[in-house]
Amino acid sequence: MKLNPVYEPRTLNQSQVYMIEGTQYRYLRTEGNGQNAKYVFLPLPNQRKISEISLNSTKLAIKCQSVEGMTCQPPKNQNVVQMGFL
Repeated sequence: MKLNPVYEPRTLNQSQVYMIEGTQYRYLRTEGNGQNAKYVFLPLPNQRKISEISLNSTKLAIKCQSVEGMTCQPPKNQNVVQMGFL
């Protein structure tokens, strides 16, 4: 398993597997913009950790590594309809 450091947030991909502190994650989304951006990751199934984590750009460059050759299926878009009754 070859790990490549992630220095550039623009290279994050939802179908790529990332290793952060020994746990495999999938990139979900970016919250915020500019200097205050947070990058949110969700652990893959069958990992010890079960909650989302968010990293800023500095922590991303230090802790996050992409796993070469491993991919995961991005989530399917689900349409949720909420109806209110009067």
